[in-house]
Amino acid sequence: MNIDFQPSPVFLTLTQTMQNSIIGHQQILEQLHHAMQSDRVAGAYLFVGPANVGKETVALYFTKSINCVESEDGACGQCLSCRKTDNGNHPDVQIIRPSGARLKIDQIRELQKRIVYRALESKRKVYILTEVERMNLEAANCLLKTLEEPPAASILILLTTNLEALLLTIRSRCQVVQFYPLPVRELATHLMAQFNLEETQAFSVANLSGGAVGKALTLLEGPSHAEHGNEPSFEEEIPEILTATDRLAVFRIAEQFSQNPEGLDGLVTWYRDLLLLHQDAPSELLTHIYHADTLKQLVPRYSRLHLQSAIKTIFEAKNLLQRNVNATLALEVMMLKLLGNQNKSEGDRSNGRN
Repeated sequence: MNIDFQPSPVFLTLTQTMQNSIIGHQQILEQLHHAMQSDRVAGAYLFVGPANVGKETVALYFTKSINCVESEDGACGQCLSCRKTDNGNHPDVQIIRPSGARLKIDQIRELQKRIVYRALESKRKVYILTEVERMNLEAANCLLKTLEEPPAASILILLTTNLEALLLTIRSRCQVVQFYPLPVRELATHLMAQFNLEETQAFSVANLSGGAVGKALTLLEGPSHAEHGNEPSFEEEIPEILTATDRLAVFRIAEQFSQNPEGLDGLVTWYRDLLLLHQDAPSELLTHIYHADTLKQLVPRYSRLHLQSAIKTIFEAKNLLQRNVNATLALEVMMLKLLGNQNKSEGDRSNGRN
């Protein structure tokens, strides 16, 4: 496999053991492997990184590695402990996800009741808490009590996309592990090797996913890929806001994004493609390469400065959403600004300005 970094012997061993189940995150895997080998596994970890970047996948692998009964170099994936963890029925492993919109205090209290008991079958009990940025203050303070005095034979692994949303006291009691998206070229190389994709297709998926492995795999497993074999078509629709002229449509579009705020990441890629085309960049650099011709027709609607402003506006809205502001209001303001950018660009063109 032609990749941009040279794996260490430890990483090669881990990769073989994992049967290629994890893509990337070499340094993190080595760090966790070293902690196990030196018997310095922390009582609490905080995995931080974008959604779908691989935090939960690594957390589960780490969990299996700690309790694996067949291998000392990582999870074998075949022993009873590994298989029970994979199947979600290991008595000493629990994944706690938000109930509805929040991770609630009742869930934390239930964890506290169980964590004090010894492991039934394994070396340690492991609790993986996802989306911990969605805890309210009451639940966070409750969890803090456990982090201050964690039982010796237990491990807490907290997953979050927003470190700043957590209490400083929680952050200080965890070993923070930062996850980053893979470079597009590296992810595309993995996709070509593992899924036999053509180079153009692999780069399209890698760009569309923003380097997030989980999102890339979701795209490959989606209906378009299943229907077309190894040739994903990704016939996603061009966002309506790029062509909208009616201010009333803005409120409907904002409502759609309020139900799927993750879609803002995708919206950025469309404006980025328009900006690249505005600067006469090669089509190969586009995320939505299959829509290059249509995007070229939209480019004249925007100036370069207004495209840059649109991207900035989306990131500002994302930051507001992370602060738990009124999502609908923030998105309506964002959409009005995006529509305003388009109208200004059209006005500039009519006045002979770029």
